[in-house]
Amino acid sequence: MRLGETILKLREEKKMSQEEFAEYFHVTRQTISNWEKEKSFPDLQTLVKISDMAGVSVDAMLRDNFEIVEQIDKKIKHLKVYKIATAIIAVIILVGFLYFSVQNIKQDNIVHTMETNLEELGFEKYGNNYCLEDTNFKYDIYLFDRPSAWKWEQELNSYEKFVVGTYTKSNSDLLAEKAKITIRKDEFITLSISRGDYTVDGVSPEIRNYSLDKNGEIKNVEKMDKEDYKIYTELQNDIKKAVKKMEEIYSQLYGTL
Repeated sequence: MRLGETILKLREEKKMSQEEFAEYFHVTRQTISNWEKEKSFPDLQTLVKISDMAGVSVDAMLRDNFEIVEQIDKKIKHLKVYKIATAIIAVIILVGFLYFSVQNIKQDNIVHTMETNLEELGFEKYGNNYCLEDTNFKYDIYLFDRPSAWKWEQELNSYEKFVVGTYTKSNSDLLAEKAKITIRKDEFITLSISRGDYTVDGVSPEIRNYSLDKNGEIKNVEKMDKEDYKIYTELQNDIKKAVKKMEEIYSQLYGTL
C-alpha cells in the first residue's frame, strides 16, 4: 500500500481529523494533507511513530514507496556530508585559533625581549618611544609595529631595526649656525648634518647625509660639503664615541630578535 493511503487509512481508523492528526505529530494540517496526497513525506523519526500507531513495521510501510526511500537516503547522505563539513570547519577554526594564539605568544615574546633589553641598556620610555642620554648624544629607539601574524617566523623586519643618535652638547659655533647633527645606525651608519633655521619662512634646511664606517670615519670625505667637514672635524671624537655606543646598543638590542 502506498504511504499516503496508509496515513489516510490510519487517520480514518483513529477517527481523527487532519487538524487532530497534525496536532498529534506536531505538524500543520497542510502537512498531513501533503502526506496523504504524497506531495511530501514524513521524516524517518515521524515515520517510526506512524508505524507504531498503525501497528505496521517501517519496512512494510516503505516496501512500495521508493520515492520516500530515495528521499530518506538523500537526507542521510546530506546529513553525513553536513557532519563532515561541520567537522572540517570546526578543525579549521580550532587550527586557526591555535595558530593565532601561538603567533600572539611569539609577538609578546618579541616585545618583552625588546623591553627587557632596553631596560638593561638604561633606556627610559617616553610615550611610545625609548630614550637614553649621555653627555653628548641622545639616543632614541622608536617602537616597531607588531610583525604580521600571517608570517610564521615572527621577527622584526630589517628596516625596523635602528638606533638614532642626536647631538645635544652645547657648542657656540654650532649654535650660531643652528646646525643639527644626527646619526642613524641600521645595517649602515649614516651621519646627517643640517644647517639653518627650521622656522625661516617655514622652509626646512637641506639635510646632507654621509656614510660612516663602524669607527665613525667618513667613507667619502672628498664628497663632503666644506662647512659640514668643519663641523665633522670639530665633533669627530664625539661622533666616534657615539658610533661605538650605537654599535653596542644595536648589537644588544636586536641581536636576540
